Amino acid sequence: MKTYKIFFLDHRTYCINTLGDSLAQMGHEIMYQSSWVPEEIEAGISYFKPDILITVGYNRRLFSPFADKISGLCKKYCLFHLYWATEDLINHTSWSLPYVKRTRPDFVWTIHPDCIKKYEKLGIPSSYLNFAFNPRMFPEKKKNEKEIYDISFVGATHLFKKTYRFESLRHLLFPLVQIGEKAHIWGTGWRKDEALIAKEFGKKIPRDWLQGHLLYGKSGSIYRSSKIVLGVQNAMDQVTQRTFEILGSGAFMIASRTQAMTALFKDKKEVLLTSSPEETIDLVRYYLNRPELRHEIGANARRKVMEQYTYEQHINKIWPKLERIIEQKLGNM
Repeated sequence: MKTYKIFFLDHRTYCINTLGDSLAQMGHEIMYQSSWVPEEIEAGISYFKPDILITVGYNRRLFSPFADKISGLCKKYCLFHLYWATEDLINHTSWSLPYVKRTRPDFVWTIHPDCIKKYEKLGIPSSYLNFAFNPRMFPEKKKNEKEIYDISFVGATHLFKKTYRFESLRHLLFPLVQIGEKAHIWGTGWRKDEALIAKEFGKKIPRDWLQGHLLYGKSGSIYRSSKIVLGVQNAMDQVTQRTFEILGSGAFMIASRTQAMTALFKDKKEVLLTSSPEETIDLVRYYLNRPELRHEIGANARRKVMEQYTYEQHINKIWPKLERIIEQKLGNM
């Protein structure tokens, strides 16, 4: 496999520590751009002399007028533009598609397989690269790990658009509010969206449950130090990135019973799945005081993720197709 110099235009820690870190482990040379000033971006490209430019997901700066300059930069510096569409399928038409039409990347990785044909209809080759697991970022939970929290949930509200996430929160979090079983919640939006939460769910989350913003790099320590982690899902046919990270760390997770979760993981063997508030309450009450069972299921989950769902495994499968197109374009420049 040929290695490349890759210029990463994205500030989000989870992208740098998942996709970027995995590409570096494969031998590629990576540079992360920390500034969004167009002149400084171009100066970074001029200095690093990369082969590939990677942009990711949705970012307000990428959707600014700067997006219209990306195609010109790629032509000027002979760059292959790879876009990772991490907002598919939920925000495909509102975010991914407009960005692709503005920037015309050379290749798109999408987290939803149904979107491949949508990009190819635009004349842009595409492959399926789902979220996955980076074991370097999430060490294994040990059997004697100190469990500080009974129940934890890491995630922003993300209630700006009606998705399955509303139903998942009804299954997982709000039953605990109803019975007063405290869950420690990390993430943004919980105070800001109090009125919306009260309207949609008919309940108010106690202020002492809210732990505030959590740096991405510290999320693994929360998973490992919790008896139970809630795995809220955004869609029936997709799983969240946190799903792989929670289970990959060996933590014990209760998640919504979705088509995607049942296809990827075994209920009561690698994860606990619930379809109702009542079922969630029963599971919480049963497993809170059974550390041996929790550890066994968490260990099974980590084993499955390490065997099948790491970024390195996924990227290696789809890299040959990408490399052929990279070499074809760069060879014609």
